[in-house]
Amino acid sequence: MVNIIINPTSKHLKKINCDTTPNTRVSNIIDAYASKNNVSDPNRIKFSYLPDGDKTSKKKVTLKNYLTLKENGLDFEKEPTINVYAKDVGPQIGWRTVYFIEYLGPMIIHSIFYYLYYDPSKMNYTQLAAFNITLLHYLKREYETLFIHSFSADTMPLAFLFRNSGHYWIINGLFIAFSIYAPQIDYHNRALNFIHHVADRSLDELKIYGGLMLVFELCNLYCHVILRRLRSDGSREHRIPQGFAFNLVSFPNYFFEVLSWTVFAVMTNNWSSYVFLVVGSATMMVWAKQKHAKYRKTFGDKYPKNRKAMIPFIF
Repeated sequence: MVNIIINPTSKHLKKINCDTTPNTRVSNIIDAYASKNNVSDPNRIKFSYLPDGDKTSKKKVTLKNYLTLKENGLDFEKEPTINVYAKDVGPQIGWRTVYFIEYLGPMIIHSIFYYLYYDPSKMNYTQLAAFNITLLHYLKREYETLFIHSFSADTMPLAFLFRNSGHYWIINGLFIAFSIYAPQIDYHNRALNFIHHVADRSLDELKIYGGLMLVFELCNLYCHVILRRLRSDGSREHRIPQGFAFNLVSFPNYFFEVLSWTVFAVMTNNWSSYVFLVVGSATMMVWAKQKHAKYRKTFGDKYPKNRKAMIPFIF
């Protein structure tokens, strides 16, 4: 047996001295600790510790719930009693639920503008294609959310839901739907003509744009399938993805996502599509850079040296 002292960093939590074993999963301890503190949702409780044992340090490391104390790096051979810190991080929501809500929003908003706010019978072929492509894209996203994606953490703070949804609900939803489904007429106003301008593509052109998007969307889907297979045994640990575009970049799913929305932006040639492309691309580049650095730190020399973060041979 070993000993951990659970020190609360939230006022309503209690300090508890706990006898356990190094091979006890953190989630089991959190469940018991939450019960002792009358916290109905154990996901609200996060444990952390100080790797160097310095109680004055602020650089705590969060314990991963799905790992054991030993797997989290707690060395009981060096110190038979270790202090951990418990924090109530507030109401939580499941990652899968977050993704489902994020992607549901644009489908609802686009449908409202397409069928109720504007008249589909007066739209050109580009507008019709944009609507159907958007719905198919987010239906694909919902399928991936429900049946393909796996998550390292079970939940996230509920407050983050509104921040995360804003990108899809406001930029892709409101901005794009309001701008591109409007009647293509002369508004006698430069601003409105600019806001609602949509390229009038021929059917042959739209077949090319649609075909390119289909290829990039399928490539993106296949990247997610490869990532899923890395955890087919139910594990949540990070592993090095191999094969397909992963031989060139760490996050080809982001790369193909950018290519897909680039085609959409050029096809519609509307300001809102370009804004969504730029904001989304910049966000994914930041994520890719951070996660790529984490891969290199975690795996060291085992990680492919020539592999870029997101854009082959460039970034």
